[in-house]
Amino acid sequence: MANTNTPPAAADDFSFTPPMCAIFRRFLKRKGLKFTTERALILDAVLGKDGVFEADELLNEMRDAEHRVSKATIYRTLKHLLESKIIQEVLIDSSRAHYQLAFGQKPTGHLVCLETNQIIEFPTEALDELMAKVCNEHGYEPLSHRFVIYGSSPAAQATEPAEED
Repeated sequence: MANTNTPPAAADDFSFTPPMCAIFRRFLKRKGLKFTTERALILDAVLGKDGVFEADELLNEMRDAEHRVSKATIYRTLKHLLESKIIQEVLIDSSRAHYQLAFGQKPTGHLVCLETNQIIEFPTEALDELMAKVCNEHGYEPLSHRFVIYGSSPAAQATEPAEED
């Protein structure tokens, strides 16, 4: 992955995971769009993300790294990354969009604390087996699924006042 502290002279100077960069370049070309330095920087930042992220979080991190990208460019590029299936939207709450790397990743479940907004990913192998069994029993071809548990994290529980009798 490219060093995100020093912007390259051109988009071609990046050293991404080849399949994702090639997939994104082909997608943009089919849409009649260019693989710009800004899009390359955003792709590199997304590929460096671990877990779920928000667009504004990505924008702030890129600005902190002194990359000059606009909010509109972030949102448009995330839309293209969604369409090219490099990332996927994670439906955690209705007020903000969350994303995670999708290409080459196993599906994960999410624990969401409703009080602290903490999000924890966890593997879903047992759920995947159940999904396959249920789909097979009913003749369905699974296309997508998600598993989100909403609750109160230990940190949130520790700050709650004790209930009095």
